[in-house]
Amino acid sequence: MSARRRPIRGPVLALAQFIIAVAAAAAILLGHSLLGLVLFTASLTLLALTDRYRFRNVVSVTLSVVNPRMLLLILAQLGGEGLVRVRLLMRSRSSTRQRHHTSYTLPFEGRWLVASGGSSWRTSHSWHLIGQRYAYDFVAVDKQGQRHRATGRLKEDYLSYGQPVLAPADGVVAHVRDGVRDAVEVGTGWVDWRSRDFRGNFVVIRHAEAEYSLLAHLVPGSIALRVGDQVQRGQRVGSCGHSGHSTEPHLHFQVQDRRNFFLAASLPVPFTNTAVNGENQTDPVYLSIGDLVERAQ
Repeated sequence: MSARRRPIRGPVLALAQFIIAVAAAAAILLGHSLLGLVLFTASLTLLALTDRYRFRNVVSVTLSVVNPRMLLLILAQLGGEGLVRVRLLMRSRSSTRQRHHTSYTLPFEGRWLVASGGSSWRTSHSWHLIGQRYAYDFVAVDKQGQRHRATGRLKEDYLSYGQPVLAPADGVVAHVRDGVRDAVEVGTGWVDWRSRDFRGNFVVIRHAEAEYSLLAHLVPGSIALRVGDQVQRGQRVGSCGHSGHSTEPHLHFQVQDRRNFFLAASLPVPFTNTAVNGENQTDPVYLSIGDLVERAQ
């Protein structure tokens, strides 16, 4: 759920790192744990040479497995993925075919960048995870496209931090999670591996049958809603924050077909009343990584 993607420098080294990582995984699966550990270490070394930002991200995410609470969530996500795939297979459908009963608007005011997300495997937030396949990470930007002021080493430097997060449609609050601290590091690639929940603080809103929105990484203590509360489109849900697995303050947003994040398939969501890259869209539009978006004037 981290917000930033950075290109890997050095294509030859990057390819080598990928091949070694695959070989390490294969070795471990075949029972050669020591060989797998050696290859994994070599893969991390090459990654450190090609992209230190991503290296720190991979290391900190890997460290999460020694956090008991995070390990349980990771296992729940992996187990849930299997159950969701079986459910979709038995129903002979893909989540891409579900029609929405609800129209969705952007869950914020002002200009934001789609830092991650799209409706194809090339642009997807996490194509390999059905639960987050059609998710978006949004970050606020200024007119020059800058995400932060000053050095960007403080969470308060970021334009996203503290911005109101709004309900994307009418609905009923189905789940609230609060009490997760903001990550200590910001802008370095390091995520809070000691966090209580990789989603940070979040709200799930039920909009229709099999349609729930998830708004995550909110500022701790900023959520003024309870389960069962009625919400209206545009109503404040909380404040954009840096809680959970977050590399910088951002909003993680997705629509899913179940209340339970671990048992849900994410759904591709078109937005109404939206301007993309400065042009008002007359029809609902699917967004993609790199788009500058705001509510249509």
